[in-house]
Amino acid sequence: MYGVNGPYLPKGGVQINQSFRGFTSKRHFSGTKEQTVREEFGNNVINEQRVADFGFTYGVTEDTAVTLSIPYLLYGSWAAPLPIGPPFQPTETKGPYYKQSSEGLGDISLTARTWLLDTTKHLDQNVSLGLGVKAPTGESNYKQDYPNLLGEDIQERSVDQSIQPGDGGWGAIFDFSGFKDTRYCTLFMSGTYLFNPMNTNDTLSVVSNLLGESNVQPELRYNSIPDQYLFVAGAAVPIKPVPGLATSLAWRIEGVPPEDLIGEDEGWRRPGYATFIEPGLSYAYKSAVFSVSVPVRLIANRQDNFLDQPGDATFADWMLLIGFQFNL
Repeated sequence: MYGVNGPYLPKGGVQINQSFRGFTSKRHFSGTKEQTVREEFGNNVINEQRVADFGFTYGVTEDTAVTLSIPYLLYGSWAAPLPIGPPFQPTETKGPYYKQSSEGLGDISLTARTWLLDTTKHLDQNVSLGLGVKAPTGESNYKQDYPNLLGEDIQERSVDQSIQPGDGGWGAIFDFSGFKDTRYCTLFMSGTYLFNPMNTNDTLSVVSNLLGESNVQPELRYNSIPDQYLFVAGAAVPIKPVPGLATSLAWRIEGVPPEDLIGEDEGWRRPGYATFIEPGLSYAYKSAVFSVSVPVRLIANRQDNFLDQPGDATFADWMLLIGFQFNL
């Protein structure tokens, strides 16, 4: 759903974009198979993330705009019982949950996007392409005190990769979006791929911190700086009794590939993807648009890593996405 002036930003125009993303994940998957035994024994990992993104877009021409995106991790946590307990160890060895938490500025990006069709002539359909750069402005070695896998030797260690505010590497962004107004609805799609050509950063992986660095194979001792991707496609339908109000339904996929498209693939990562069905609601008034959607997971797939080794990861059952934009 777009504002009353459509998706186009005039030359010299400024748009403020703010978004929020929140979820809690605690169900483990290896491949597409859920590891229900983890919850049965009460030793599943619980991961929480609350992220805000502040965006500022400037219209360079009628067709081209640049966006500065400033993410901020409001709250991240990764908790597991230490010692881990069953099914990996006898029941009586299970320890209390230890929570790692983090917050802080994320990796800032700058992206230029251009519409391929003349915006003065194509008000009902268009496609844009974008190229950008991501800078390593976020902390990639955030630390807290927690014990090793045996629940002993509490000391300051790097928190899990999933809640590090940044990834420690420079990256390149490619994205696209498109829309087409029909008689009954607006079809839309968008996609983003983040290329991270750097191999690893200097942050010890969670397995190194829990097991001891010498007990982890060299290729997995430090965190990877992985590629990431996102694609969404759907349709928005106006709710005619209320001007500016629309409902939408989309399909979403997002994930981390086992191997990067450019550069080496070493380091610790949890490759995999999840697909979602995403119902949403939006309201446009003058130059402002408010939106909310709740993606509900359909498929979770924790893929093997670059060494063809299986693993597990938690996936959220649903997410909350909130967006607000307005033109100055």
